[in-house]
Amino acid sequence: MNYRVVLREKLHRKLVHHLLHHLQTDSLQEEVCFALWYPGDGMNRYTGILGELIFPTSDDRELHGNVTVHGQYLNRVLERALKTKTGVAVLHSHPSYGWQALSRDDYDTECNLILPFIRETGLPLLGLTLAENEIWSARFWHEPRLGSARLTHCTEVRRVGVRKSIADTDPKAYPTYTRRTILKRTLDCWGLSVQARLARTHVCVVGAGSVGAMVLEALARTGIEQITIIDQDEVAPHNLDRLAYADRFSIGLRKVDVAAARVRRISTASKPVVRAIPLSIRHERAYRLAADADIIISCVDNAEARDVLNHLSYSNCLPLIDGGVDVDSPEGHLCSAKWRVHLVGPGMQCLRCREQYTSTEAADEREGLRRHGRYINHDDPSGPEPGQNTFAFCSIVAAEEIRLFVRYLVGEKWWHDTDPNSGLWAFEHQFVDASIKSFEHPGECCSSCEFAHKRLGLGKHGRPSYSFLPESRDHLGTRARRFFLRIRRRVERLIYTLEHFE
Repeated sequence: MNYRVVLREKLHRKLVHHLLHHLQTDSLQEEVCFALWYPGDGMNRYTGILGELIFPTSDDRELHGNVTVHGQYLNRVLERALKTKTGVAVLHSHPSYGWQALSRDDYDTECNLILPFIRETGLPLLGLTLAENEIWSARFWHEPRLGSARLTHCTEVRRVGVRKSIADTDPKAYPTYTRRTILKRTLDCWGLSVQARLARTHVCVVGAGSVGAMVLEALARTGIEQITIIDQDEVAPHNLDRLAYADRFSIGLRKVDVAAARVRRISTASKPVVRAIPLSIRHERAYRLAADADIIISCVDNAEARDVLNHLSYSNCLPLIDGGVDVDSPEGHLCSAKWRVHLVGPGMQCLRCREQYTSTEAADEREGLRRHGRYINHDDPSGPEPGQNTFAFCSIVAAEEIRLFVRYLVGEKWWHDTDPNSGLWAFEHQFVDASIKSFEHPGECCSSCEFAHKRLGLGKHGRPSYSFLPESRDHLGTRARRFFLRIRRRVERLIYTLEHFE
């Protein structure tokens, strides 16, 4: 279990203005404030999602180089935390640079003053320090039993913005990233620091179909160290014209198993960690494992999954890259084809407001009243059998999703990306008409949108209102069938290799 904090860029800017106001005016005066935080949904990663900021009034603290907080301020914060069932975070500035160690005074204040005071919340105390150069450091204070405090330092504080995600990391959390020959051309392109930033990003790919296969290929060869793959389907014969990781020996095997084996085999990371989750995103375990990631790449083809991902993205403040293809080919004659790719998440227009699906469509799919398999919302629910796609089209969508992934994580401030339509963060490409329509980014959700206004940053409190699917274990016969399929696959591949070698 490791620990992190997620902070929306909008809140970061407000905190910088308040906490660094004195330090940026050639004064050594520190500042303090409190905030509320929500526990995230992650299964293997404990995440504190910063929420409501509670700034002090002039009577709430005394400034004398350090800061003395008055009891009335603490009472106000505790009352608000108990009302909202959240944890308490204390944030202060420090006249130094980079990731901060905890001074003796700060240690005593957090451990002996604030932690006992907020014990009633039932959640750990979250402490954050902001350096002069706007770098955060963070830690959790647990109290396993009365009067016993345990300090756990976070590995990172991740700031999620509309065009960039920045992770302030503990220098001791990761080994030094070294140059390796296998990544020579990549490192020559954008350098060691950018590669380290990309490699340490935990990516979750939901959907290991035609688009997901190409996305996984790109992530593996880019050297991403942690990849989670979620898909419940098996490889079928009609998949072989589009699945980059599969061949005829893969038929009947689970997509995630075949995809994970391929990723491990071709990965350029020094120690790749690839998790294969043979579940739907509608299963609670898959939902929580996806919440462990730093960014999600959606390669799904139905409204039900997109609705779940919308909940996951906004409640856990996770950026989500989504893409899909829609082909109109009556009687095998290509009339039109289009694909959309867009970045959504905190501060950005959600999937539903971007008209990628409707709540009615998602509900109908959950109830079995509507067919799955539409890559993009289709006006006519009685239209052609969904799923038409080609390797060419899905490769383009995957490339665009990877483009957004790289741009979002490595983009620099000087890049010309200030116009609402610049950067192609959200667009639709019409293949037959050879035209591109860009959508405004970040865009705004409607005033009644539950994701942008009601569930944003709520973590576990922002889960879907409908129940997760029950997770059932495979029958012994199913496990035996997959075992023999894997054995047969290896034998057939060996025979095929020997025949062609001769």
